[in-house]
Amino acid sequence: MRIVFTGIAATPYAREYLSNAAATLRKRGHEVFVPHEGGWEPPAEPAAANRFDFQATYEALQEADLLLAILDGYTVDDAVAAQIAIFYTLAREGDRPRRIAGLLHDTRVAGWSWSGGDRALNPQIRQCIREFGAIYPNFQAALGALEAVGV
Repeated sequence: MRIVFTGIAATPYAREYLSNAAATLRKRGHEVFVPHEGGWEPPAEPAAANRFDFQATYEALQEADLLLAILDGYTVDDAVAAQIAIFYTLAREGDRPRRIAGLLHDTRVAGWSWSGGDRALNPQIRQCIREFGAIYPNFQAALGALEAVGV
């Protein structure tokens, strides 16, 4: 499966989280595009810099079967929101099945033990994701859901 895995990439530790999770997906046989890595193949030091290229990311969104998006923060990162909107449009207007999975780890938004769930998310973003997938409390839950459906 071809997956675009996106999230805020403004800090080295955020890029490291995305690159490490992408490595896990790659080890499970998926092709993964991470916008800050700049391509389907990770660079030698994936989290070292932000290599974001709009055109490359747009083309990856066109090619992908799944968008996996980190939704953390009081508001979803603006680049992530744009990528969700682009992928949502491709999913609605396309001729092949596509899925969206959101990850909401942020306890300020979801509450401890995910007690608030995804209710605090922007309703448009939540609807875009829910129409083609679901929102999960962590990477392990999303990975489990993908594997449960044979993805």
